[in-house]
Amino acid sequence: MEKFGIDNSWIEAGLDIDLIKDIMAVIEEKRKDREILPSQENVLNAIKLTSLDNVKVLIIGQDPYPSAEHAHGLAFSSLSKKTPASLKNIFKKLENDFPDCKHSTNLLLDWEKQGVLLLNTALTFEGKDTKLLKEHTKLWAPVVENIFSILAKRGNLIVMRWGSYAQKVGACFEGIDSITVMDTTHPSPLSAHRGFMECDHFVRCNEILKEKAINWAT
Repeated sequence: MEKFGIDNSWIEAGLDIDLIKDIMAVIEEKRKDREILPSQENVLNAIKLTSLDNVKVLIIGQDPYPSAEHAHGLAFSSLSKKTPASLKNIFKKLENDFPDCKHSTNLLLDWEKQGVLLLNTALTFEGKDTKLLKEHTKLWAPVVENIFSILAKRGNLIVMRWGSYAQKVGACFEGIDSITVMDTTHPSPLSAHRGFMECDHFVRCNEILKEKAINWAT
């Protein structure tokens, strides 16, 4: 059975590999005449780079960056040396909260490895046509719901929902005793000043995790 490099802990908890296989086949077919981001091998990075057992924090994103220069399958993370606007605000907030927290790369691989699941709700995107985002979101919705269901059932999780969209799609995490839900505005330049830059998400997260706190440096 094709597992796409996904850790067995996800599969044993009920991740629908057959569903993923079908969607990946659809995406591969689309690639024949469209530019789809990220690359096929990077599409599932969010659940390839950390096991379910290791997940401590979920940060809900929306869609991959609309450029191959940036997109590599992790929400907010970027391949480029040029820091995207939302990530720039995330880094600024972290450096305000933790003066010793420095960022030398836009790759958030170390966050993933520590158990920060950086999951977009659309795992693919057509970089030259934003109108097609709904198509990709709808295509991946059953997989994202499957992942959210697994996480909600397991519990022991911190969920950061930045913006109204994340709060809507992440509603399933509300009312679960072992899950801490943190809400604020999206870190984009359009909304960061309306809540994100004043939020305490990163500080509260590390207070909750205690000795398992996240090192937010990159």
